[in-house]
Amino acid sequence: MRNMLLAATALVALAVAQPARAVLQISADINGTIVSCQDQAACDTNLAVGQLAIADQTVAGVQFLGSAQTQTIGATNSLNTSSFQIINNNATTVALQLAVSGINYLGPVSAFSSSSSGTFQSAIGSSATFAYYADNANTQGANTPLDLPGTLLATDIKNVALTTDGFGFNHSGAFADANLYSMSLGTTISLTAGGSLVGRSQAIVTEQVPEPMSIALLGVGLVGLGVVRRRRAGRGA
Repeated sequence: MRNMLLAATALVALAVAQPARAVLQISADINGTIVSCQDQAACDTNLAVGQLAIADQTVAGVQFLGSAQTQTIGATNSLNTSSFQIINNNATTVALQLAVSGINYLGPVSAFSSSSSGTFQSAIGSSATFAYYADNANTQGANTPLDLPGTLLATDIKNVALTTDGFGFNHSGAFADANLYSMSLGTTISLTAGGSLVGRSQAIVTEQVPEPMSIALLGVGLVGLGVVRRRRAGRGA
């Protein structure tokens, strides 16, 4: 019985083992200037796999502070993108288009949840759209700022009407995949002159559904544990 329990535990652990390195990348169109970066490339200032950070910089008159993207693969699969602050130093409104994508997420999954948040400051008339995609074909996205493969799962739209205008959106719904899949995040921003977006955050999350074999093995283990306890209790009597 002890050997059966050990085998069951090992097989359950194998079912949720992490895969080899997956690709995480970002591509952006900043007022007509295209920039891109991939995890572990020279432009990535974070050496950890699955974490893509870009140094503070100004591109086409738009200043970016604290840009980071992360990818988690396992029982919980997630893709996140965030920036501490985006500031438009131009004298006119600018347009920004951003795509972030990761591949090799683990199934089986049956649902997703998503969120976006941030605060616009001195940016009345600005707007932002946040989109969430997943692709059963496990296609790499973010090769360009418009490259968002798969199915559109949810969209958030914010129109700025106040001098300080915060927002927060949440969604959940169905997305099913038994094997490997990719996820992508798209952001479109129109930012007025002198305006800023503080604490921009966007994420999509899926959680693995236990496979029938894993559930069965876990059940065998629990039954065996119960038998062992009853035997010990009987000996103690």
